[in-house]
Amino acid sequence: MSEKLTKKQLKAKQFRTPKTEKDLAKEQAANAPAAAPVKKRKTRRGRKGKPRSTSSNRFIIFVGSLPPNITQSELQAHFKSSSPDVIRIRADKNIAFLEFDPEKDDSNIQHRMDIALLQHRTVIREKKINVELTVGGGGNSKDRLEKLQKKNTKMDAQRAKRLEKIKTSSSKLSATTESSSSSSTTSASTTTTAGAPPSVHPDRAKFLK
Repeated sequence: MSEKLTKKQLKAKQFRTPKTEKDLAKEQAANAPAAAPVKKRKTRRGRKGKPRSTSSNRFIIFVGSLPPNITQSELQAHFKSSSPDVIRIRADKNIAFLEFDPEKDDSNIQHRMDIALLQHRTVIREKKINVELTVGGGGNSKDRLEKLQKKNTKMDAQRAKRLEKIKTSSSKLSATTESSSSSSTTSASTTTTAGAPPSVHPDRAKFLK
């Protein structure tokens, strides 16, 4: 027969049991392996978690030596014939970038860029501007500068050929116009000579026939 516990012993047992279970829970938590820290997803600097753009590459033309405080409307008016899709101005450096988006006009984009490049050394506010091709990436690395120099050298040669072609076409058109004008003058002179002199009276002209 089990020994009967006093009230004091029962009370002590009630307090002892929860304490033991609590201690066991602490020990289990301490012995459990630490959970692996959740890794943060890396995002590209500047994009702030935004998804990568799916649009195709942009074609960019550099415009330098701009007059101070050049405005968007001035550049839009100057490059109206090439109609760039975006014009970005860097007022602190007096430069700008013309962007051409192939998604908007893929078939005609090369022609528009050629027209823009032909405006190299044109004048805005009595100041000659530079219009050149550029390559993406930024910076002044040796590889990028070499690539840029090759592009601009090639473009200079193409620009010279196009200008020569335009001059030749203009000369031919001028010669054709002068020839047509000369032929018209000769024809009019011949007609006047073949007929009666303009100063002869109509009655006398009958006797001259």
